Amino acid sequence: MNYVLRMRVGHHRRLAALLRAAMPAESVAFLLCRRAPSADGVVFLVDEVIEVEPSAYAAQAHDIASVTPMVMARVSQQARAGNRVIVMAHIHPMTASGVELSEADHLGNRRSFGFFHRRADQPEHIALVWNAAVDECAGLVYLKDGRAEELNSAVVVDDDRWREFIPGRQTSRERFARQAMLLGTAGQHLVGAVNLAVIGLGGTGSLASLALVHHGARRLILVDDEFLDESNLPRVPASAPADVKVRSKVDLARSYALAHAPDIEVTALTQNVEHGSVLPFLLGCDVIVVCTDNTTSRAYLNQLAQQYLIPLLDLGVQFSIGDAGAVANEIGRINLVRPGTPCLWCSGHISSERLAAESVPKAERTLEGSYLRGIDDPQPSMLAFNMEVVGRGMQILLGFMTGLFRQAPDAYEQRSFLKPRAGAMARQISKVRQAGCPICSEVGCGADRGMAIRQRAA
Repeated sequence: MNYVLRMRVGHHRRLAALLRAAMPAESVAFLLCRRAPSADGVVFLVDEVIEVEPSAYAAQAHDIASVTPMVMARVSQQARAGNRVIVMAHIHPMTASGVELSEADHLGNRRSFGFFHRRADQPEHIALVWNAAVDECAGLVYLKDGRAEELNSAVVVDDDRWREFIPGRQTSRERFARQAMLLGTAGQHLVGAVNLAVIGLGGTGSLASLALVHHGARRLILVDDEFLDESNLPRVPASAPADVKVRSKVDLARSYALAHAPDIEVTALTQNVEHGSVLPFLLGCDVIVVCTDNTTSRAYLNQLAQQYLIPLLDLGVQFSIGDAGAVANEIGRINLVRPGTPCLWCSGHISSERLAAESVPKAERTLEGSYLRGIDDPQPSMLAFNMEVVGRGMQILLGFMTGLFRQAPDAYEQRSFLKPRAGAMARQISKVRQAGCPICSEVGCGADRGMAIRQRAA
């Protein structure tokens, strides 16, 4: 089982302040989490931070912190009322790095979590210990039968960084030695450890998948329900005429990834992303790369990313042809959306008119004579322009994960290919959360809020 704890930066700052308040003495704080089963485990979404008042400690010193039974009962009651998972977090104030739960922690946890399981019925509750700086942690997931399993990942989604707080094994393989000079050894390891999803394996998505593999990604989920068409050949790397109408786009991308990196884990799903069977795989992702021009799918992913605290990188290349046959509009877009920042609706990258039109079956649109430009009729596309957008997108994504590059959370990048706009080929466009936006105003709520886009039958 893969257990992942996700929290927003505000929750982490609050937790850090509470745990460090009584240093050099140990302190305790509680987190309440929503539970979201994924394809390979469970994701826990932090919903609330609970303070332990100084008077509520039964004992507190540099090597011990225990709370009164009244506190345990109150936290259990809150968890039971909200159907939440309990995380009991404490700090080891004398530990700078390499933090781990002590034997004393294990003894106390067995009693505490037996109590929590009796009072707040959940499959799991979690023990978490942090180092003195609250920038590194270790955790155990306690099951109903008393067994404890390792917490695999604790992630804080910041405006500027995607931060992993459970350190993993560091790698310095020769293959990535020159890249690690830029990203750092820890940064290069992180690229290989995170779980990345690419949605849409056409012109931009196939390049994004290839780029992730070459940068060292070793956990990929690829989603696309289409087979290769002859018109895809100029824009999809590693495709050949013999593949047309025979191989799916995800199969092509998977084959390339395995040939380049035999140790990679690739899940290839030949399904529409809205299909119910795809959701559990997406919930376990650390970042979703959106490369589909289908508005319905992008609206679905936009909401899912906000509700489950998953950063979303939206890549788009668009050319349109005017009535005279010349290029009337051309634009490239790179938008990294962090949970809690203005979403794709707020940025104007999802059109309600387009969404409504896509809901009408193609056969009916044909009868009405109302073709959808870019879907019912082909639009210009070229490998060179796709490469430009994907290349910049990879820079922004790697920077978000490792700290090397930065895209402001309140802006996205717009690129022109043929002629400058406002005197520049690339511009930063401000994005502002729209008042009352139903998507990014409810962040981290998990399955408590239904999806606006109805899932297709699983």
